[in-house]
Amino acid sequence: MIKLFYCLTLVFLFNACSEKGKIADEMKEIPKFQWSYNQIPDFGFEVKQPQLYHQFYLKLRIQKSYPFENLYLLAHIKDAQGKITTQRVNLTLADVDGKPLGKTSGNSINYELPLFVNKKLEGGPGQYFIAIEQNMRDSIIKGVESIGVKIKEGEPIF
Repeated sequence: MIKLFYCLTLVFLFNACSEKGKIADEMKEIPKFQWSYNQIPDFGFEVKQPQLYHQFYLKLRIQKSYPFENLYLLAHIKDAQGKITTQRVNLTLADVDGKPLGKTSGNSINYELPLFVNKKLEGGPGQYFIAIEQNMRDSIIKGVESIGVKIKEGEPIF
């Protein structure tokens, strides 16, 4: 009986700690910490409720030696109908004094930055993809360990 109680408590705590409405949360490693133009990580996700706004977050892990205070990206979203939309995004990674805005751990800095807030996904329900392309002046960015996305369902669209 006590074992059953502990098991049920663990299941309850696990479910209580999960983020409400999260439909994707994935990261991909960048080989040799060098992100080139031709490396375009993509991430699939299922949209079941297109009548809701969706929140997109960029997950990023860089080394402290990353030479820039920002990151320019092209975000390509392919909807369930196959239509691709692209948007250029500039993400600020450091404050005006050059201090990283992310969480530092050892030689790495971790970020979870808003990419798109209250995004309407107009391609209906189904399988979507988002591809993240680096769009900096340098063809190879050194110091990027991994990149990913987290996507959550938001409020209803009125």
